[in-house]
Amino acid sequence: MQPLRDAELGAFTFFASPLPHDVCGSNGLPLTPNSIKILGRFQILKTITHPRLCQYVDISRGKHERLVVVAEHYEHNLKDLFKQDKPVSSEKVLQIAYEMLEGLAFMNKHGLVHRALSPHNVLLDCKGKVKLAKFGLYHMTDHGADVDFPIGYPSYLPPEVIAQGSFHSSEGSLGEPPLPSGPKADVWSLGVLLFELCAGRQLLQNIEISERLKFIITLGCMDDIVTVLAEEHGCLDIIKELPENVMALLRKCLTFLPSKSPPTKNIQLKVPCGQRPVTTDEGLEDDLHKLCSSR
Repeated sequence: MQPLRDAELGAFTFFASPLPHDVCGSNGLPLTPNSIKILGRFQILKTITHPRLCQYVDISRGKHERLVVVAEHYEHNLKDLFKQDKPVSSEKVLQIAYEMLEGLAFMNKHGLVHRALSPHNVLLDCKGKVKLAKFGLYHMTDHGADVDFPIGYPSYLPPEVIAQGSFHSSEGSLGEPPLPSGPKADVWSLGVLLFELCAGRQLLQNIEISERLKFIITLGCMDDIVTVLAEEHGCLDIIKELPENVMALLRKCLTFLPSKSPPTKNIQLKVPCGQRPVTTDEGLEDDLHKLCSSR
């Protein structure tokens, strides 16, 4: 594990799904508790280190399937930027996009999907650099199968995830669980976050969760999702003033069909900070490297 330097230690807790007491496995032995499974999957997360990811430190198992996770933490996050009540500059948006993609590309390289991107899970260190928190929650819970709550936040879930609905193995359902989300699920969430920064406000905050989910699903009927979101939230004039490269980035991320959505891996992205672009092994299918040109 790398030294945490100026970071703080933070902790979050959750409960694993309880198993029925009268059910055994195919070998006749009691089933392994879900909290034990989560504990086992967590171990690999302690070995994954990157400047854009919050380092996992330890996990503790308590009574009644409770788990407590300790990780690197910072006081500030993207939600603080909305307190300014004004759009974030395009240069800052591109910097944040670059740094988030650094972390996501590294995760994808190791077979991880975040699936819980939101403003309060994108932390900012003392230098204002991005640190992705809770990046291993989806992995340690076996894509959400070992817990009774959904992994992700309604306003930031991609349409294909919402369309699958929820599945809890503890309910004894005979149906097939939904396929695990791939890296492209994080692309939509990234696009929503970047749109919010550009608009200077959070989306879908004043409606019921059921209406939020319905609205996101209906976006699949729209040709220009970015414009529809801007009109819905009264910020069309602000969005129209964005540089062409920022608009192109938003449109690439906010694509309803996952087959047309660019992956977060294989991205080369230049930002107006004089930083070296993040590049992975293969070329990006939709030329995302052209979206953000250096100043």
